[in-house]
Amino acid sequence: MWRWPRGPLAIAVTLEPSDEVKALRARVAALEEEVERLKAEYNRVEYKYKCEVIINCELVDLCRAHGVKYRPALSQRPY
Repeated sequence: MWRWPRGPLAIAVTLEPSDEVKALRARVAALEEEVERLKAEYNRVEYKYKCEVIINCELVDLCRAHGVKYRPALSQRPY
């Protein structure tokens, strides 16, 4: 009759990622790079828009100060 060994039982398990997991990790890395690129582009566009708004406000102020007519839409919010 078979019996369990009396000493402690040791089991060693090695897990390696499958090809699917490796492909998904590569896809996640590519998407993270894309997100960082888009964030940088968004920040650049936001900065340009902010500069444009400041310049337009200064122009409107100068027009008012010197009595130059300008489009009324420049004094109104678009929303």
